[in-house]
Amino acid sequence: MSEGGAGGLAVQPDGWRRVTPSPSAGELKAFYEGEYFQASHGTYAPAYSETEVQHRNLLARLMLAAIGAARGGATGGKLLEIGCGEGWFLSAADAAGYDVQGLDFSQAGLAKFHPQFLDRARFGDAFEILDGLIEAGERVDVCVMEHVLEHVVDPEALLRRLPRLLTPGGVLAITVPNDFSPIQLAAREAGVIDRDFWLAPPQHLNYFNATNLAPFLARMGFALRVGFASFPIDWFLMHPGANYVADPAAGKPAHRARMAIDLTLAEQGMEAYLGLAKALYACGAGRSLTVIASPRAGG
Repeated sequence: MSEGGAGGLAVQPDGWRRVTPSPSAGELKAFYEGEYFQASHGTYAPAYSETEVQHRNLLARLMLAAIGAARGGATGGKLLEIGCGEGWFLSAADAAGYDVQGLDFSQAGLAKFHPQFLDRARFGDAFEILDGLIEAGERVDVCVMEHVLEHVVDPEALLRRLPRLLTPGGVLAITVPNDFSPIQLAAREAGVIDRDFWLAPPQHLNYFNATNLAPFLARMGFALRVGFASFPIDWFLMHPGANYVADPAAGKPAHRARMAIDLTLAEQGMEAYLGLAKALYACGAGRSLTVIASPRAGG
């Protein structure tokens, strides 16, 4: 089933959506090597304020807390981040005692913000690198993919590889945008936004939400351990003074408000902050969703 006809979205068996037709491997390679980290795309920028750095570090600590909860309180071990980007999470995981390694298409982001990890990262085609690691018998206790699954042409092929990379008891952490969410659809229905602003090819080729992400992972042989969500900035769309889609000038103030609220709430302790993030996930809210999962026995 498709939406929007030719050049639109194809709805997959679990309900998530895929851009069709997909861009070629050459087109994606040119985009990510030549532009993605050199320009302001998505959450990436040439520089960050002190508050933005604090916020990124907070989100990394939240991810580590969720991973620890999924592992029954265990910490440390080998950790691979697929799509390590600028290195914020790698840095936090390294500080938390993990033996970290990264993987990304481009080294530009890591070289700019965390060059100390360049010798612990591989760059190039993720599928080829993962195949090489698996063939070499490499295993990791934790595999992290933050904002990767929405970018790849074949997310199913990527997920099929990962059980062979994880140690027994290992976990996979995945973060994706929460797209076609209840709030986004309600905003469209109310007419406060005039378009599906979250559609962003060629950056985003796949679109998930809290309704279809867990079923997709289950079909791919993974059992959900923990689910949590990021700050629900899309709630701002319902207020005319903060609607950053109708008024792009409201975008930066909305982002500053999000960071201030997150940093304030986190002062109550990571356990409480993670509890709130879990509740947001359960309600299908939050701009991004994160799931910590493990391969099912015989899956």
